[in-house]
Amino acid sequence: MLSAEATKSVVLVVLLLMNFGLGMIPVKLMTVIQRRSATALYTDDPQRSRAFTYKRVLSFLSCFAAGVFLSTCLLDLLPGVRRHLNTAMISLNMTTGFPLAEFILSIGLFIILIVEQIVLTVKERQAAEKGIKQTLLSESSSDGTASCQKSSEGDFMKDSQPYDGISDKPLGRDEDHSQEEHSSLLPGSTTTEASREDSEEHHYGHHHSSTFQNHSPLRALLMLIALSIHSIFEGLAVGLQPNVADVLGIFAALVVHKSILSFSLGMNLVQSRLSTKICIRSILFFSLTSPIGIAIGILITNLWESVLSSLVDGILQGVASGTFLYVTFFEVLPSEFNSPHDRLFKLIFLMVGYGIVSGILFFSNDVTKPFCNKTDTEKG
Repeated sequence: MLSAEATKSVVLVVLLLMNFGLGMIPVKLMTVIQRRSATALYTDDPQRSRAFTYKRVLSFLSCFAAGVFLSTCLLDLLPGVRRHLNTAMISLNMTTGFPLAEFILSIGLFIILIVEQIVLTVKERQAAEKGIKQTLLSESSSDGTASCQKSSEGDFMKDSQPYDGISDKPLGRDEDHSQEEHSSLLPGSTTTEASREDSEEHHYGHHHSSTFQNHSPLRALLMLIALSIHSIFEGLAVGLQPNVADVLGIFAALVVHKSILSFSLGMNLVQSRLSTKICIRSILFFSLTSPIGIAIGILITNLWESVLSSLVDGILQGVASGTFLYVTFFEVLPSEFNSPHDRLFKLIFLMVGYGIVSGILFFSNDVTKPFCNKTDTEKG
């Protein structure tokens, strides 16, 4: 029989491999979609139809991930924030009727909104300044219109290059629309004889490509940070357990929960304008957070239980909750439900994602006796 420390070490390795493997599935799926979309332009109609089917599946999985994030925020993180803050306030002999947990959640949401808007404002001003400079240069040149066109094209290409691994072109964006437009001008092109059904499929693919562009890399990275904070505290919960039975019990609950979150994070990353390398590194970083939490828990088993730890845990997880809420309602749902295609199927996948996490939490030991149901004797 393994000791508690040895069991924690095994759990650490299993969580690392599982999180990385499941997070990489969307990246591989997106690679397949890109390849099929590129080859579908020059192949038969069934091949093109399969490429659009892959995109629909990706859209459904994105809605599933949104349901996971929403349920994790409202049913997992927020109640945990309340428990930690209540524990700290009871220890400090403080009472208040102010909804502190919800306030911290809203602070987390506003932090992301402020950071994103500042970044976008700076980027837009820089782009505007570049545009003015290019216009002045083109007007003073002797080439006239030709010079203006070249400078505009050069500026566009420059802006579309990756900056610190962040590119304006999403990982999953295909070139179907532009390539079909050019190929339709070629002699003997099959695009000029496309049927209405092909046209509708192409419209769906074009809309889906536009949807990918709406996914912000900054939001994806902020979601990564929020999930990583949450994951570290989950790892701490494993590392702080004194015996093997408790370690395995928490690990069993984490396996299902973390696998869904890893896959959902991978979906969020591939739909943002992040390069493939950055996506892989982000998934690897997230995969390391649970093992890091377990390692920290092993080292500070006797030091973590304190009023300060409850406050830190509650505040950080409250901010993370705001991140989940922001990404769900400002990022995924608007971009997916603005499309006129498959609205009901997307709604079903959203509810399935929400329902799975809800079911996991419902049967978890952590919620069999909520903090709000404790008696005054237990609270005091």
